[in-house]
Order: sequence, then C-alpha cells, then structure tokens
Amino acid sequence: MIKSIIHAGGESTRLREIFNGPKPLAPIEDYPLLWFHLQPLLKSKIISEYIFTLRHKSKLVQEYIEKLKNKFNISTSFIIEPRPLGRAGVIKLGIENGIIDVEASYLMSHPDDLIPINIKELYDYAFDVERKGKSLIMVMAKHAPNPFGIGITRKIGDVIELKYFKEKPELPLIDNHYTNTGMMLFLPEAMKEFKNVSLDKFTHPEHEIVPRLVRQNKVAVFLVDRWISVNYASDYKNVLNLGKNKLLEFLKV
Repeated sequence: MIKSIIHAGGESTRLREIFNGPKPLAPIEDYPLLWFHLQPLLKSKIISEYIFTLRHKSKLVQEYIEKLKNKFNISTSFIIEPRPLGRAGVIKLGIENGIIDVEASYLMSHPDDLIPINIKELYDYAFDVERKGKSLIMVMAKHAPNPFGIGITRKIGDVIELKYFKEKPELPLIDNHYTNTGMMLFLPEAMKEFKNVSLDKFTHPEHEIVPRLVRQNKVAVFLVDRWISVNYASDYKNVLNLGKNKLLEFLKV
C-alpha cells in the first residue's frame, strides 16, 4: 500500500475570468476537478491514506473532502499552510507535525492534473526500480498540448504559403523527451530529503529535491500517453466542453 499527498491549496488565479473559487472545486457539470483527479486513485484501491495540503479557502475544500471521505470510505488527513510554504515546505510541515511518515511511500499530485494512470502498474513498477537503486518515480507523458497554433508552410518564389494550420495541437515529443504530468511517487529514501527543507523560504520539490536526485541517478520515469492540465481559463473551457462522461473515458475509469 502507498499513501497519497494531494496539493489542493490552489487559488484559481488564472481561471478568474470564469471561476473565482478554490481551484480544486472548479465544477465540471456536477463534479469538481478534485473529484475527477481522484478517480484513478480510488479505482486502484491501494491508497491507504489521502493527505490534502490546503491553504486558499481551506474550509470550503475541507468540507468537500469530508463528504468524499464518507462516500468512498477513505482515510484522510489535512495539512493547512499558515502561510505560503510551497509544495516542499508544506510536506516538511507535515513531517514536523507527525502527519507524514518518511518511512512510507507517497504519491504526490495536484487536482488540476487529470492523468489516465493505472496506479497498480505504477505500484508494481516501484518495486522493480527501488531494487535498482531509484527512490523517485516521475510520471511523464509522451504527448504534450502545444500552447501555440502550429502552421506548416512552403515557399513559392517570394511568398511563404500556409499549407496546414491547427490551433494548440497536441504533439508527440521527440524520442526520449517527455513532459512532467505533476505526479510523482516518492519512495522512503526520497521522502527523507524533505527533512532538510527549510520552512524559511518558499520551495517546491522540483526546485531542489528532484534536481539533486537526478544528479545522483535516483529518478525513474513511468510513462502515460497523455494528460490534461487545467492551468488556464482556456484549459478549463476545454474540460467543460468535454464534460463528465468524456473525461471519465479519458481517465479510463
């Protein structure tokens, strides 16, 4: 069994033109982003505890999670930031408060990343990579949405002619290049790195812990084909257009 840490303190700053509440609760039909994010994790039945880090409008998010707890019969805990600490800092706070045990493995993720992942396969993969000296698994995707329109052209004399255009296409990356989905599985050896994080500065694992483990050849990768990241108002509009059923189909649940 593994535990889950879900960073659910987002403010939805970049969604303000269409949604002004806590980002995990941004609705898609009758369900919020957090509900969709949780579906592959709940389906796996191998997450023993869900720990939520909260800050922005934490009471609203906590109230919703309490409803989920009763519905899905899951164990939950909360770490509430007294001030912005970053994702690494809030984990250090959880360690100091006895909520997070560095001897356990933790799957870390964010409600605004919708990832069609088989958690059981990731869990089985972790046994293999740990035996080979790895302590962190980054979940990465083979395809990435491009934030710009892409055109294919040809030159005819002095004129450059547009032959093909697609707005913000999803593109395959070149060989051995993948994109971070925001989900990572920290094994116990990597969890101990958070004990050295300072609470005097704002920091994320990607700023100092991940680069250090990469230099030590401690990081493995688990690949998914694609994922949906809801960062901007345009991303949110896209998932609203997809709707519940198509999103659940995408998530393979």
